[in-house]
Amino acid sequence: MNSISLRNIIYAFPAFAFSIPTFPVMIMLPAFFAEVHGFEISVIGIIIFISKLIDVITDPLVGWLNDKNFFPRKVFLLIGGALSGLALTQLFLNQDIDQEIFLLVWLSILYLGWTMFQIPYLSIGYDLEKNYFLRTKLSATREFFILLGLFSSLGIPMFFSISNEKLLENIVFIALLFGSIGLILFCSLIPENRRINKRKVKFKKVIENLKKNIYFSRIFFVLVVNNLANVFPMVLFAFFITYVLGGDDSNRQTTLFFYFFFSIISVPIWTIISKKYGKKEVWSFSLFLSAIFFLLVFFLENGNFLFFIIISCITGFCLGADLIIPPSIQADITDWHRCKFGEDISGVLFSIITFLNKLAFAVVSIFVFGIMGVLDFDTDGEINSNVRLFIIISYALAPILLKILAAYLLMNFKLKENELQKIQKKLYG
Repeated sequence: MNSISLRNIIYAFPAFAFSIPTFPVMIMLPAFFAEVHGFEISVIGIIIFISKLIDVITDPLVGWLNDKNFFPRKVFLLIGGALSGLALTQLFLNQDIDQEIFLLVWLSILYLGWTMFQIPYLSIGYDLEKNYFLRTKLSATREFFILLGLFSSLGIPMFFSISNEKLLENIVFIALLFGSIGLILFCSLIPENRRINKRKVKFKKVIENLKKNIYFSRIFFVLVVNNLANVFPMVLFAFFITYVLGGDDSNRQTTLFFYFFFSIISVPIWTIISKKYGKKEVWSFSLFLSAIFFLLVFFLENGNFLFFIIISCITGFCLGADLIIPPSIQADITDWHRCKFGEDISGVLFSIITFLNKLAFAVVSIFVFGIMGVLDFDTDGEINSNVRLFIIISYALAPILLKILAAYLLMNFKLKENELQKIQKKLYG
């Protein structure tokens, strides 16, 4: 193993621990608090929306503080890890939750902890690697560990036959253990390689320059649309399995297991393909492919889980490109911005990725759960035909249309490797 590969693994290892609860929390939390603690689904949707709005506000703030160089970025990581661990224990190890404010407070703290870890973490990754392809390789290693964490958490119930409630408890313990190990290794062995801005970076000026950044403007709208496309099925996955296909916890876990298994397999494949054909081209292809195969969801009937798993395997494979390419492209845009405007704002630029993802989650959550509440959704009984139709349309049709639109918008992005090499020659010599 060469030094770059070892460095990438040590850099990526903390992502393993932080990813273990991420998608399970997003996917299972609404159903968990509705089924275990008896919260109304419309109330859960409002709480998720409010906590996400708070989360959205903190993203640019943390990104800005990251770029202001008040103290080492690793301090952010350690504080974020501590807040995340505390919030997870309160949300999923506390048996007596009967107040909605409890969910709002600790969910907001959990999101804040994730933000304080993620933005400086991505920013440190940007400073580690300059090479056009090796940036994708570093991003791929990070996303591989993220998917490995998700895959591991989903494998627990399959091999040990435990419920979703017990699964979430185990996830908390595993995340705390590996998170501690990962942060110790990271803080000890990974350099920050921070580039100090030569002149004071003013917030107003940063906003003005971002508006002038043609590459950022183009990728911004792609991210907005694609994040919405990803969040609809994420939010509704548990409900689609249960109330459309007639499945249970076991069906949910099995489907997610294969979904993330194929995502893991896809990461090195998409990385190799992107080296030959380019980042934008590979990402566009994966978006179209995902949309095409998601059409097959409309042919599913009650109990047809094998067909659904096959669809999930293909769309999971497409997820790999969706995860590794955008951060790599954003790193290239950061170099272009630094060369054009003379300011290193990697924290702000990477915070926009997380900001848009969280905003999409907030908007989709309040929309989906609000409509389901209006349509008289009830976890204790049979759902009516209107709720079922709404779940199908939101789960399948919305992401199909949005993925196609994102792929179309991505066609206008033109930053190539040869142009980046010229930019980096000016920056680094």
